[in-house]
Amino acid sequence: MYIIEAMNGPLDGKRWPFERDITIGRDEHVAQAALTTDRSVSRRHASVTVDNGEVVLSDAGSSNGTIVGGQAIEAPVRLQLGHPFRVGSTMLRVLDASGRP
Repeated sequence: MYIIEAMNGPLDGKRWPFERDITIGRDEHVAQAALTTDRSVSRRHASVTVDNGEVVLSDAGSSNGTIVGGQAIEAPVRLQLGHPFRVGSTMLRVLDASGRP
């Protein structure tokens, strides 16, 4: 079990649990991690997938990009637990089920 946690803005501290994959976006009908208050987030913005213990972040063709380490990602990237990434103006991170990075 994993958790995506918002790290800033009006959703600061909000958490979305997931098992293997989760979609991040503005539209709560297509995204399990719905950032409905961030207008710079695309309807379906990005996804996180866990495969054999590796956490992989992918952009879903968003308008404003998915940012890791200050750079927009072009292809899926591996994330370390707790490492922040940005969709729109919202900083997020992935934690394990205990809530630890």
